[in-house]
Amino acid sequence: MGYASELGNYAEYSGASNEEEVLQYARVVINCATAEPDGRKRALLIGGGIANFTDIASTFNGIIRALKEKESKLKAVRMHLYVRRGGPNYETDLVRLRALGEELGVPIEVYGPEAKMTGICKQAIECIMS
Repeated sequence: MGYASELGNYAEYSGASNEEEVLQYARVVINCATAEPDGRKRALLIGGGIANFTDIASTFNGIIRALKEKESKLKAVRMHLYVRRGGPNYETDLVRLRALGEELGVPIEVYGPEAKMTGICKQAIECIMS
């Protein structure tokens, strides 16, 4: 797909992480992704895999808390978020994230397991290049 020079970091969480662990992790990732605003749009992809046993609500609670805490930083870098997740009860949490985007005024696109990551990455690239 190209654009490796635009990639800031790849990080992953798994292993049935609890809400507090995901909160701490998300804070670090968001701080890195929002460092040194330069006027350009940025994109952050959250999720990816399809969980078998992980409590999606628990992990998304941590992500939602971190996004709320870091609202001003997200806005300062014109962040666009792309979320893809599947697993137990994922639909409810994708709705919660979509609503959070509206609440914060931060663009959040949400996708279930039917969406391919390559397509989502293409959208994120198009966003930051526009």
